[in-house]
Amino acid sequence: MSKLGKYNHKEIEEKWQKYWKVNKTYAFDKKDTKRPIHIQDTPPPFTSGTLHMGHILNHSWIDFVSRYKRMNGHNVLLLQGFDCHGLPTELRVEQEYKINKDDRENFRKKCIEWTHKCIEQMKNQFSAIGYSADWDYTYRTMDEDYKARVQYSLLEFFKNDRVYRKEHPTHWCTHCGTVIAKAELGYKEMSGHLHHIKFDVEDKKSITIATTMPEMTPACVAIFVHPKDERYKSLVGKKATVPLFKREVPIIADREVDREFGTGAVYLCTYGDEQDIAWRMRYDLPEILLLDEKGCLTEAGGKYKGLKKAEARKPILEAFEKAGHLVKVEPLTHRVLVHAERSSCKQPVEFLPMHQWFIKVKDSSDKIIEGANKMSFKPDYMLGRLTDWAKGLDWDWVISRQRVFGTPIPFWFCDCGEIITPKVEDLPVDPAHQKPPVNKCPKCNSKNLHGVKEVCDCWVDSSITPLVAAQWRKDQKLFKRLYPTSLRPQGYEIIRTWLFY
Repeated sequence: MSKLGKYNHKEIEEKWQKYWKVNKTYAFDKKDTKRPIHIQDTPPPFTSGTLHMGHILNHSWIDFVSRYKRMNGHNVLLLQGFDCHGLPTELRVEQEYKINKDDRENFRKKCIEWTHKCIEQMKNQFSAIGYSADWDYTYRTMDEDYKARVQYSLLEFFKNDRVYRKEHPTHWCTHCGTVIAKAELGYKEMSGHLHHIKFDVEDKKSITIATTMPEMTPACVAIFVHPKDERYKSLVGKKATVPLFKREVPIIADREVDREFGTGAVYLCTYGDEQDIAWRMRYDLPEILLLDEKGCLTEAGGKYKGLKKAEARKPILEAFEKAGHLVKVEPLTHRVLVHAERSSCKQPVEFLPMHQWFIKVKDSSDKIIEGANKMSFKPDYMLGRLTDWAKGLDWDWVISRQRVFGTPIPFWFCDCGEIITPKVEDLPVDPAHQKPPVNKCPKCNSKNLHGVKEVCDCWVDSSITPLVAAQWRKDQKLFKRLYPTSLRPQGYEIIRTWLFY
């Protein structure tokens, strides 16, 4: 054993942590214009209250690079942010404090209180592993100046016709009570059944469709078959009658039908999946609103109104069987779309048409890919993950969330559709509680103006971290030296969210 005795890691590490802090050993010198700058757009961890092993591993790599750059004569800015807003915090606060999100102000205060505590714990853990950040440059997405910058970015988007409000089928989580973006979805293998249901067709004929969701039948607006499917060629263009609900719907031929699945005939219900949305828009079919925000059947469900979607399945199937329309039921294992990203929810999502706020991204795929090709990806094949995602988008980014703890969407609107924006000097604003900057609508003169109650998807917040890290709208002179950042270390699973947005 060494004459120095046994190594006391607790004593030695605390000593040097204190020394580094007091002497600002790892401080970035913004006055130094001689040394080359190295700055990393580090991932802001969600404020769960504790770092997991993935954080430790990733931030060790981040720290190795920063220390290496310092040793090679760079003026290093290693700053660390915290991603505060989001559904997991709200769910935890609801659980811990037994407080409902409808009590908005108290709920928000408890979310902030919880997040402060979590950040303090996480900073202590970062220090405990020797992470060499300059904590003077820390940012938190819930801070007022951060929210102001997020809102400013939305005003810029709006000014350039990139933000809009529209009624559109959106991914809705009935369990969490909010819209979610496509990037927050995932698939879960589930056991279920394929139900074969017979529809009567004019001229005493019939067609049998196969579905995993027979409870959606009240919202059926069409039946689809493949144009080359000989079984159904004579039925294309005819009308089928929806069992129990006695409505006539068209039989349409479309090449996107899978002839090999089930009976080769499928029905379109508004809305069971994304294909339903595409077909409904393509053929200008009617829309039947079958589900409400709690996942219960509406008036369109007839005598099944008020039942949860899953609860309605059994009585509807029993009625089909009694009326002679249930041909057979087969066991099936299939992939179900669920709320997966940043959530322990894992519940199936629904497609509900409602007014939401969007940022245009679908028409910008080429520009996004062009920008990505100017960056150096390590490993280089990860570029493909971004380009594949950009090319595969079905619709724009829905940014509104029906929650409380988030950056308020900074707009007011009139029933005529006019959108009113705040003054830049007033940011951040909360239209849910503040009066609009005008007394009446500039388009129709109505005084009935509504403040947006929804908050931003938390990825709207974190989408501007490259700008915030470089001190955008805080120190513009420094920003010109720091932007773009030198390195962006991140996990591949958030290429489609953090990097893409």
